[in-house]
Order: sequence, then structure tokens, then C-alpha cells
Amino acid sequence: MPLNKPENAAFPLHSDADTDVLLPLMEGLLDAFEPLHRLSGSVDAERAADSLIEQLSALGLTPRREICPLLLSDPVLGTLELPDFPHWQASAKTRSFSAHCPEGIAGPLYYDSRSQETLPDSELAAWQNTVRGRIVVADRGLEDYVQQLCRAGALGLVHIWGSAEEALHEETVGPIWGTPVPDDGIRYPSLPVVCINQRQGRSLLENLDRQAHPVTARLVTRLNVHVVDCSLPVVDIPGEIDEFVLLSSHYDSWHQGLTDNATGNALCLAMAAWFHRSPQMKRGLRIAWWPGHSNARYGGSTWYADRYREELQQKCIAHINVDSPGCKDATEVVVNASGAESFDFLNQAIIHETGTAARRITPLGKGGDQSFWGCGIPLHFAFRVEPGIRTSHSPGSGGGWWWHTEADTRDKVDTCLLLRDCRIHTRWLAQLLYKVCLPLDPGGYLERLTEELDRLQSALDPQFDLSPVRDALLALQQQVKDLGRWQDCGARQEEIKQAIALWHRVRYSSTDDFHYDYSYHGGAFPGLQLLRDRFHHNTSAATFLMLATQFTRQRSRALSLLMQSAHVLRVCSGPDYSQ
Repeated sequence: MPLNKPENAAFPLHSDADTDVLLPLMEGLLDAFEPLHRLSGSVDAERAADSLIEQLSALGLTPRREICPLLLSDPVLGTLELPDFPHWQASAKTRSFSAHCPEGIAGPLYYDSRSQETLPDSELAAWQNTVRGRIVVADRGLEDYVQQLCRAGALGLVHIWGSAEEALHEETVGPIWGTPVPDDGIRYPSLPVVCINQRQGRSLLENLDRQAHPVTARLVTRLNVHVVDCSLPVVDIPGEIDEFVLLSSHYDSWHQGLTDNATGNALCLAMAAWFHRSPQMKRGLRIAWWPGHSNARYGGSTWYADRYREELQQKCIAHINVDSPGCKDATEVVVNASGAESFDFLNQAIIHETGTAARRITPLGKGGDQSFWGCGIPLHFAFRVEPGIRTSHSPGSGGGWWWHTEADTRDKVDTCLLLRDCRIHTRWLAQLLYKVCLPLDPGGYLERLTEELDRLQSALDPQFDLSPVRDALLALQQQVKDLGRWQDCGARQEEIKQAIALWHRVRYSSTDDFHYDYSYHGGAFPGLQLLRDRFHHNTSAATFLMLATQFTRQRSRALSLLMQSAHVLRVCSGPDYSQ
């Protein structure tokens, strides 16, 4: 049954009575999802989508089911054996988009003790010769390192997890964001990758140290790579105007995935129920539940950005991603924000519900279905939680050791914290949906961009001069100051939004609006990040020429986008015809 609408509430916020409704609603979704292993492409994942649509319909909403074909890589089996030491055993997991090697690969082991360092160009050839033809053991297992091993001709990778939990985590080494285009095919790993836990890794290294001769290992990996039509549930709650906020969460999971991300799905369902029963909103709310987050590298959100780019450009004012709220022991609130958001806006809701500001507000990284940098959306932020003291390297599930494991079960959910997180999102959304003025901070964003540029410049070869970009950023700061209060409201708000969207392209991407950077190209000004700590004196002439070409093109791209935004702000400084 639809919830009853509250009377005379122009700016709806929670009450105890609403808690009595929304908490059972969220717990009901957790009940429905608990027995399901929701890996995209599976029967259980489609059952989860069916359940979401049924629950939305029961609230009186009209959800729709998008169907998106996705390239999925499902890990099936990973094993590591030492034929010369048959009594030594280790549990292992392979990675999504690892090479499929069901017949196995055997070769000598080599421990790369410098895997977490950035080697100078002058040492790369020696490193490549060392790892070529070997199964590498390393403390690093991310996709950029796997790419390096593939280019060097390594046979395989055994990644040792960095913290002490016994559980083995699922992960991906796929470098392509979303569905690939033809030129992307060569980027998928050509070698098998497995992970073992830290205790087993230390045992393996002790075996290597005791032997005077190379130790042979055998890796077996089995993966199911296939194309499947996946459901993408979407629901719209219209407002007075056709602008909308996009709220999203991925509904696929590794195993039961109660904190990653059934809790996020439940929170989004609660937001649908809450704002459906609220008074007429100024802007609309669109909620999407993504497939393909895990085994298609953000495939669902990328498909949606590709198919609805024009609508997102013209009508979407914010994207809020929800991933792993309500986790046990995750008492600390963190916000990942694009930088264009007012920090006061972000903190007000958190302070109201917790008594303190966010532990930190940091730029968004490469993850969390942030597939919309080329779509012109001005506000992008994501709620995150973590424990008071971290004991695991787990980047999700609130820092819980159970992230991406079979142990991500119902007992890892804290419903009191989930309700807290739900209330915070309600306050954020209420301001975006009911207030005409958006909580934009263009001046603060430009200051932070300038600081990030200065830090990058300090790590570059002196020939790579970013002062023209810095000058452009300072000039933009003055333009924003000259606009005064007009930066907030009126007709000029539209131009400010357009300028911020251009700055996002500079800050978060290195390619055009219709393609996606590799999953490991992150950091501020990502197209320039690969120049960091690579100097003329420690690179070959050929490599430095390539770096110089990259620098010239990326600096020109940044300047072009900043010049476009300056033009937009000059238009913005004219008369405000909304008055």
C-alpha cells in the first residue's frame, strides 16, 4: 500500500512515525535479498530486480525495467599449487577479467619486492627481464600493475592481500570502464591472476627464501566470460520542473553482499517511499539500481550514461551514489565529493544526525559507478562510512574485513546506523529537490583545483610547465568573485552549472565526453598524472618524447576547457533577466 502523504510539510524531514515505516521497509528489502547471490547475469540477480520492482509498485510508484546487455567476467575457480611441495596448500581466488587458464600454467616463482614502487624508466628494462617467463608474487594486485606484467611477458600473478584477515576477497583486474569498444580488447589481461591471504602469502615467501633454486608453481583459473541482458530498475518521482536528481546504487553483489550493497539498495527504496509521499517537489527524483558494478566494471551505469546522455546533460543537476551504508562498526561518516558542492551543505545534514561534521570530505576516486563525467552534471557526491580504527585494507563495506567475501551476511548490518544514513540522505535530497538554489561552491572548487595543480606541478619535470593552466584557474577565480551573489541563483545559476561541468572534465577525465578513461587513470588531472615523477634524466629519449607529447595534448585540452568556461562566465556576468 502507498504511504500516506504528510499534510502541510513544505520541506519534509523524518519523524519518529516515519522511522516506524521506513526502517521496516528497509528491513523488508534486506529480508528479500538475504538468500540471493546477486552476481549480474545470474538468476538471483534477476530475482532481486523483480523484487525491487514489486516493492516499488507496492508503494504506488511506476518503476520501469531497462534491459542492458553487458560483457560479464565471472570468476569460477582459482588454484595455486607448488608441485615440489605437495604438502603446502593455500586457498586462492581468481579475479574478474583475469585470463581464463583452465589447463593451468606452470613456471618459476619470483617475488617482486618493489611492486608498490614506481620504477624509473632506466630500471624498467631490467625489471621486465626479471619477471618475464615467471609467475610473479607481489603485494600489489591492481589492474595497472597487471597491465605492466602483461607487457613484460610475465606468466601469472599471485597477489598477497595486504591486511591480516583470513577471508579471501573478490575483485577485478579489468581495466576497461563499462562495455569495451573494439580497440579495448587488447587491454584485457593475458595472464592468470589469483589472490591469497596475508598469512598464506608469508608462508609462501618463507618457502621461497629457504630454497637455493627457483620454486615452481602452477596456477589454474576458470572464468565465465559472456554477454547477458541484465535488468536495470529505474523509478521517477516527478517535480514541478523537468530537472531531476539521480540517486543510484548497484544491486549486484559478490555472494550475499548484505552490506555491499543490499543496504544501499534498501536506503534508495526508502528514499523512493519517502519522497513519493512528500508534498510536490520543485525538482524530480530519479532512482536507478545498477547491474554490472562488480563483474562488468560499472557496466550498468556506463550503459545508462551512453543511452541517456542528452537527457542527463539537459536535466540532471546531481548524481548521488549510495554504496555500503549501515555497516557494523562504521561509525564515522566520510563524503566523496566532486569539489563543486558547498561543504556547509554536505556537513549540515551530517551534523544534524550525528552531532559532528564528516570525518573528511575528499574528491571522488575511480569507482562507485562514477560514469557520468562527460554528461554535464554539476554535482556528484557519495556517502561513505568507516570504522573509528581501520584493521583491514577493505575499501568497501564500511572498511569491514568481510567486504567482497562470503561473510558479508546479515549480521554485518547495523540497522541503527542504516537509519542514521537514511536520515542524512533525506536531508541532502530535500534541499536539492525543494530549493531553487543549488548548493554550488564554484570559488572553492577553483581554489581546490589550483592547489591540486600545484601539487602535481611539484612532481613533474621542469619542462612540463603548467603555469598557463594555473593562470587560467586564477583568472576564473576572479571571474567568480566578480559575480558575487549571482553565482547562487537566478538565470546565472545555469551558466555556473555549465562552467562547473567543464571543470569536472578537466579534473576527472582525460578523454572526450563519449569515451572513458581506463579504471586506473585517476587523481586530479588524470591525463597528466602519468607524468608524475618521470624526469628527463631517468627516462629514455623515446619515452620522454612520448611523455612530452602527452603533456602538450593534455595541457592544451585543459586550457581549451577552461577557456570555454571563461566564455560561459562572461555571458553569465551580463544582466540577470530573471529579476
